[in-house]
Amino acid sequence: MNQRKKLTSQQQTEEQLYSAEQKQQSQSEQKFSTVEEMLRHDALHTPVPPAIARRLQDSLAQLPSPPPRSWWQRFFGGDET
Repeated sequence: MNQRKKLTSQQQTEEQLYSAEQKQQSQSEQKFSTVEEMLRHDALHTPVPPAIARRLQDSLAQLPSPPPRSWWQRFFGGDET
């Protein structure tokens, strides 16, 4: 007794959408060789919320400027921190 229900048009549409979504996810799937590579990719594709960006800019503006490098560091190309 093989009884099979006929799908309603709504169920068919839902299944088609699910199938298309699965196909899209598999196409956009990427493999990363390192964790750093994955984090860089994520950072490039994740927008920063405006409130966070504004707070970051405010914090950076409050930092003191770095001390000037000495003449010998400039001349010999020493530590560029």
